[in-house]
Amino acid sequence: MPFHDLRSFLEALEAAGDLVRIRGEISPRHEIAAYIRRTSDTDGPALLFEKVRGSAIRVAGGVFANRRKAVLSLDCGADEAVNAFAKAMHAPLTTRLVDSGPCKDIVLTGPAVDLTHWPVPTYCEQDSGPFITAAVALSKDPVDGSKNASIYRFEVKSPRRLGVLAQPPHHLGIHIQKAEQRNEPLPVALAIGVAPAVLMATQWEAPYGVDELGLAGALLGRAVEVVRCETVDLEVPAHAEIIIEGHILPGVREIEGPFGEYTGYYTPAYPKPVMEVTALTHRRDPIFQAMLTGEPTTENHVLKMIPMEASCLLNLRRRFPGVTAVHFPGAGGVGLMSVIALRPRAKNEARSVLTTMLGSHGNKLVVVVDDDVDIFDLQQVMWAVCTRCQPDRDVIILPRMMGWQLDPSAPELGTYAVMGIDATRPFGEKFDSVARVPGVDKVPDLRKRGA
Repeated sequence: MPFHDLRSFLEALEAAGDLVRIRGEISPRHEIAAYIRRTSDTDGPALLFEKVRGSAIRVAGGVFANRRKAVLSLDCGADEAVNAFAKAMHAPLTTRLVDSGPCKDIVLTGPAVDLTHWPVPTYCEQDSGPFITAAVALSKDPVDGSKNASIYRFEVKSPRRLGVLAQPPHHLGIHIQKAEQRNEPLPVALAIGVAPAVLMATQWEAPYGVDELGLAGALLGRAVEVVRCETVDLEVPAHAEIIIEGHILPGVREIEGPFGEYTGYYTPAYPKPVMEVTALTHRRDPIFQAMLTGEPTTENHVLKMIPMEASCLLNLRRRFPGVTAVHFPGAGGVGLMSVIALRPRAKNEARSVLTTMLGSHGNKLVVVVDDDVDIFDLQQVMWAVCTRCQPDRDVIILPRMMGWQLDPSAPELGTYAVMGIDATRPFGEKFDSVARVPGVDKVPDLRKRGA
């Protein structure tokens, strides 16, 4: 059964030899990020920093440093993860309200709250300050009351003040917009150190008004237990490590950024909304979760992969049953590039898949390959591009398409050209056979001593 909180997942990682405790003193300024960067780049373990300078709080990082950990968090096999996520999308479980939970062990309100005493990392060299990057932001539509749970970045600007990056069409951005139209503060709660399934569920491209915690319950196999907040009318995961409560102030803007984002480049500083903190509750001996983003591949990218692949797979299969798998590689920031495995049933079906993908999910580059190609191995993908594609016949380029706002090469914000590559064999035509060596699957792992 999937893990009901962060701690049980960390324990499982440690039991599997996939977690390392860092016992020496570590600085939250760049040093935590450097460790997470190294483990992300080397397919390394999760990290638990036990002594962080300036704070008595432990920090977990690299929890999603690679896809292996994301799959483990769902308690299923690597080949089952996307289908398991897709199945859960059809069977959400409404949250269950409980009287209290571990996140209420310690309750601080008003002046007792001081976020500058918490070990919030400063990640990249030009970042404007420390950023909370693994918090699930929970809010409600101020008009219809529908709920949202998703991850945004929050810059710690002072003991009880956070800068917020959340713009429409992101759902929190819509909530902020609606609250400002009513000249009302928007209640928000940040849950840090939640069950892995909760974090992953927030990356589902859910329709507006759908509560992502329902998907988290389906992934967990039981409803997520929630408790009422102390100072805002919201409910939060009861087993979270830390809860930060507050309001996003109407009409208030302060400079936030720069910050190293998922494309691997900085987003510039400009005025953004502000959250005023009213309460902080946490477990005894809490664990702060840090999550690195930046040049691919980082935790930010890994966390998005399975949810985005599941959403896209379901959408494509409605029109193209021959689609067997979808992958959003880290190299594309998990959004700018996708690879589709297809078992074509008709001539030009691959081109139809390409045009469908190029008009959705913010894709800038889409490659469709035959289903004998491992789409998780970019070397195989490029082999297919080089040997099954003729550029004058199999490449589609569409100018002036709506896309991701953080592409630094875009000629204007949110607009860029997109390209699709049909790297499938010409349908119905004779094509050279792939040279295969029989019996490879029977050879033992030669990296193991004594194989």
